Amino acid sequence: MIIEDDPAFVEILKAVLSRVKEAELIGACDNTLDAAKKIDFDKPDILLLDINISGLEGPEILEITDHKPKTIVISSHPKEIMGNYDVEYVEFIQKPLQNSEQLIDAVYRCIELL
Repeated sequence: MIIEDDPAFVEILKAVLSRVKEAELIGACDNTLDAAKKIDFDKPDILLLDINISGLEGPEILEITDHKPKTIVISSHPKEIMGNYDVEYVEFIQKPLQNSEQLIDAVYRCIELL
């Protein structure tokens, strides 16, 4: 599942994910309030999560959901901002995405952890 409010970047993420044959995209949300409901309903295994998004801050949704997917944080903010949140994540990827292989590797790392 993708939680990202930039439609163009969602399309980039979809294109990169299409290269991971073991991954199936079950949805995308552009705000965290809808995302929290969708995470608990659909129970995705892996979450691609933006930090600065409408509603709650991205990582805050993991504090209120019952289901805790493996999470890849993708943000234009520096990695240090994750110290403000008490959530686990597998990988932090800086925007703009410079190397699609970094995201693919992170998805495979999540798959291995499942």
